Order: sequence, then structure tokens, then C-alpha cells
Amino acid sequence: MTSWYLGLSTSGHDPALALVDPAGQVVFAEATERFLQDKRAWGAAPDHFAHLAAALATTAFDPAADRLVVATSWSTVKATQDVKLHDALLPATDTQWIRGLQAGIQQAAGASLLRLGLADRMPDIRRFDHHLCHAVTAAWFAPVDDAACLVIDGEGEVGAVSRFRMSGRRLERIWRSWGPGSLGTFYGWLTGLCGFDWRLGEEWKVMGLAAFGRPIPELVEALAGMLRIDRGRPRFADDETIARIRVLAGRHARAPGDPVMQAADLAASGQAAYAGFADRIIAAVADDETGETDLILSGGCALNSSYNGTIAGRDGVRQLFVPPCPADDGNAIGAALLAWMADAGTDRVPLGNGSPFLGTSPDPRAIAAAAARSGTRVTQAGAGSAALVAERLAAGAVIGVMRGPAEFGPRALGHRSILADPRPQDMADRINREVKGREPYRPFAPVLPADRTDRWFERPQASPYMSLTLPWKPEMRERVPAVCHRDGTGRLQTVDAATAPWMSALIDRFEAITGVPVVLNTSFNVMGKPIVHSVQDAMAVLATTGLDGVLIGDLLLERPDLRGATS
Repeated sequence: MTSWYLGLSTSGHDPALALVDPAGQVVFAEATERFLQDKRAWGAAPDHFAHLAAALATTAFDPAADRLVVATSWSTVKATQDVKLHDALLPATDTQWIRGLQAGIQQAAGASLLRLGLADRMPDIRRFDHHLCHAVTAAWFAPVDDAACLVIDGEGEVGAVSRFRMSGRRLERIWRSWGPGSLGTFYGWLTGLCGFDWRLGEEWKVMGLAAFGRPIPELVEALAGMLRIDRGRPRFADDETIARIRVLAGRHARAPGDPVMQAADLAASGQAAYAGFADRIIAAVADDETGETDLILSGGCALNSSYNGTIAGRDGVRQLFVPPCPADDGNAIGAALLAWMADAGTDRVPLGNGSPFLGTSPDPRAIAAAAARSGTRVTQAGAGSAALVAERLAAGAVIGVMRGPAEFGPRALGHRSILADPRPQDMADRINREVKGREPYRPFAPVLPADRTDRWFERPQASPYMSLTLPWKPEMRERVPAVCHRDGTGRLQTVDAATAPWMSALIDRFEAITGVPVVLNTSFNVMGKPIVHSVQDAMAVLATTGLDGVLIGDLLLERPDLRGATS
């Protein structure tokens, strides 16, 4: 009987599943929120039986001849640990709630195999260290054999930072932090202070808002006192010190109903304090190394693209690698790979092909039904779909794209994206107002060829998963105002013809028309909802927003009044 491996992210939030085949290849990975269309999918089973059945159907798994080994992304049940809950920043009730969800998900992991007839009793579950799962996932995506690896998140089994070294693709933990002290918790508290909700994943809003404010020196200094970084290990200050800092910071707080810009200086100050903490952690990693090293960064804090763009080239870091899925959903891959590695008798993390496109593909039957019933103008684009979409964008249209397997991770990278022309001054406002329905200060990402990055950006680096925010060169900012944030930066996605042929072809055609090799990219969703999962989800966005058309597979479905369309 051949073994396949089902990895489950079992944190109680951001659940996900991943499938690894007998050869050690990741053949499917997807967050549960996409399938359920429920943002962050709090408390949902990562192996939801219908989601798992659909995932298995995309692979060569044979239920009659193969078995499914189940692995989870935690070695422990947090609720059973006899530790005092730290509640100086986030309420202890929130921590208790999350730990209760994690306990339930850990206990029920694998139950879907009973529902699907893949087991006749609860399967034996393999449970792996949370931070090790982060590190293995990130290493699978990193195209290097040797690197320092750093995990920074809200918390792992015992702390919120783990330092690994990868040598010959073997991971060894060098140290980990212990006790209360977490950059993830700090940023969650900052998110609430700015009037947002970290439980909804609104840390993004703080990062975007920070560009509109200026750090307040005395506030940055006060916030910096919340955490002590000892040889890379963060530790919260005593409760009395934190209470004093909270009083000072509270003077700058924003209530949820207040004007958003009221929190801009607070957001900028918090981001500056976060950068100071992270700098000291990375400096401690550099102290462990001899000479320059590549750095693999993972954990939820690795989604702070504004900070990530400042790392390479200092503190001994030669190159930075961040996976497309550094948060807890990505740990499904790590758990599945660790189970495969154990059976294969290897301690080397296999190297993937770097593709983040590991999820569900559009259902051809649903595409045909949408084309027949939607009342849209339908064009069979075929192999020329990239050029056709580029022409529509150059003429002013905003087009949703749903093609091929979905991206794994929170960023849309061209398979579940909304694309537009970055040149019009009002394009960002138009998409935020008419399509996304979100706050006007929220930025959009530029996509450009990897070999042109040095012409457009300062500190040029590869950013295939939209993990870095970099400064635009001053002379380029006015050419693409819709993807230039208030502080002159852009969270870029770099592409090349070998790894992203469709997007590369689209940009080539767009440049031929406009002279600009940059396209605006944002996730195919509306505010508060996950990225679209089904054809029906995509058509609902087209029907209810100002989107001009959607490319689903090779069919372009357009509104009859599409801007720039020709009859």
C-alpha cells in the first residue's frame, strides 16, 4: 500500500490542508477559508471532508490502493500546558478562546477520513513542532542549500521566535525563545489600538496606514520599552512598565468609528518600534554566523512586507527568502513534508519548484454555465488571453483573472487577481471605491519583470511572492501613480517567463502598447471576504461591483458596457 501525506494547519485559525505524494512532492495546498469563503475560518476543520475530497480528486491518490498519513502543525495542545497567560496586551480571554479552538482541532484531526471511507477508525496522527513546520515550509520554497532560518510569529509551543540553521538542506534548531515575549502579539495589540481587529487579519491596514503618518519620537521610544530583546529572544517588560506604556499610547488611540487618519502617526510609530525589535533579532542571528548568509524568514511576522524590504544587504544578510505562505496556513505543507521525510528516512528538506500555484482550478462545467447564463459578452481568448487582457487594461478596463490552480498564501499572484493599468492617477481610488469596497488609503501592488526591477526600484531584489516593499526610484513614481504608495514605495511582485509565462506575456504586451512594463495587481475579492474560490464566486464579484470583466480559464466574460472593449 502506497502512502500519501495529509498535512493540516491546526492552530484554530487560518486552517489549511496540504497533500504530499509518495515521491515527496507537494501536489495540493489550500487554505480552508477559500473553500468556505469565511475569512480566516476560525474554528473550522482544516480537513473539512468536502474540501479534502475535492483536493484528493485533483491528484493520483487511489482510495482503493493508497493510504493517507495525517500530520498536524502542533506537537502539543496548548490548553494543557500549565502556564500563566500573559494578558498585559491582548485579553487573556482571547488567548483562552484560541487555545480552546486549537485543542478541538488537534483532537479532531483526521476525523474526515472516517466520513470519506478512507479509514475504519480514527487514524494515528503524527504531530510536529509548530515552528519546525514553519521552517520546513519556508525551506521547501527556498532555492538554496545553506541558509539561516528565522521564525517569528505570535507563539509556538513555548515561545515566539525560533532560530534554525539549514546546512545541505538539513534544518537544525540553534535556539528558541521562552516565555512571554512576542512581536506578533505586539502587532496585534497595535492593530487594536489603531481601531482595527487583529482577529480579522487587519494588521494589513496598520502597515498601509503607517505610510500616511510620521513616527512620534517619544511614542516610538515608549513602545520600544515593551519588549526586551536578549540575544534575539524577545521578552515582555513587567506588567507595571507595560501599563505605563499603554497609558501613553492610549492617548493616540483611535476608536473604530473615528476617522482612519487619526491613527496614522500611531501606525507609523508602531511600525518603527516593530522594526527596532526585528532588527535586534536579526542582528542576533548575524552574530551566530561567520560572514554573509542567506536568510529564510517565516512565521506570521514575515508578512510584514514593509519591514522585509529593509533586511537584505545589512546585518550580514546576503539574500532574503520569504515563502508565499509564511503564516499558520502554510504549516500544512511543513507537517505533510515532515511526515514524508520520516517515512523516507531523510532529514533533508526536499526542494520544491517554487510555484505557489497549488490550489483548486476552475471547474470547466461551471465556466461553461457562466458563459451561457451570465448575459456577458463572451470571447474565447485561447492562447492569446494574456495579450487580450493587456489590451483591455491599456484601454482602461479593470479585469478579474481566475485561471489555473489558485495561489497558496494570502497574496494574489496572477491566478486569482484583479488587474488594471497603473498609470491613471485615479485608478487606485476607482478600484477601492467601485470594486474592492475598501478604505481609500489601501495600496495596490505593482507587477513587473524581474530583470527590470533595478530600473524602477531602489534596493532592487527578487520578490516573486509579493513579500517585499521597496522604494520606487523618484523618476518612476509619476509614471505609475496607482501603485505608488504615499511614502513612495510599492509591494512588488517580480515575474519572469520561466516561472510565470502568462503574466510575463501580459506585461510584454502591455508595455508594447503603453511603454510601461508594470501592471496593477490586487487580490480577486471584496473587502472582508477571502479570495474567490469558485467560478460562482468570481461571477458574483463581476455582478455586484464595478469590475469590467473576468477571465476564467481562457474565456473572457465582459460587461456589454466595458470600457475600451470593441464590438
